[in-house]
Amino acid sequence: MNNAGNAVSADKVYASVEKMLRINMVLATVDMRPLSPWDWRVEFIGSYEIPTTLLDARGLQQNRQLADFPERPYIERHVIAVCKKTADIGRPNFGKIDGKIQDIKVAADWLLLPDTSGQGRWCIALLEIRSISSPGRPSRFDDVDLSILQLLREGLSAREIGIAIKKSARTVEHRIEKMKARTGVNAIVRLLTTAS
Repeated sequence: MNNAGNAVSADKVYASVEKMLRINMVLATVDMRPLSPWDWRVEFIGSYEIPTTLLDARGLQQNRQLADFPERPYIERHVIAVCKKTADIGRPNFGKIDGKIQDIKVAADWLLLPDTSGQGRWCIALLEIRSISSPGRPSRFDDVDLSILQLLREGLSAREIGIAIKKSARTVEHRIEKMKARTGVNAIVRLLTTAS
């Protein structure tokens, strides 16, 4: 699909949404003009700003060539491949990321916008980061633990969970502590993200 008559610059496209960004969003342009995708350059217009101790978000969001990013397999799958596909189809492309960066689980939704000239010179990426979490240690949970985890996600207290699964509130609290110890996390929120 060639929209050469309606071509606009990447600057104009991202300027139209830049003011709507939230702190859990990333807006970046990928300059796809170099022949080698590893020579493509990423410029971050809007950065993920939620504080996290799990990874260096600011360090990862530095303007640079793709070859200079860590996690090359991640970049190849989630940047190069999707930018190429978006340029090939010539229209916006939506998707999800549920993967690891530097051994940290990242879940996000993305929207890619291609160069409207049809020449594949650039791609704009808008990501909404849903979660960044520590993978913890792998652990299997029995049916009672899985029930407790689900009810915790729904916002129930230990007492309410106990009533629902016919256990005492103290038993529920004890099982939560054991799950946290088995997965190597110290907070319920991290347990829930680790066990998802």
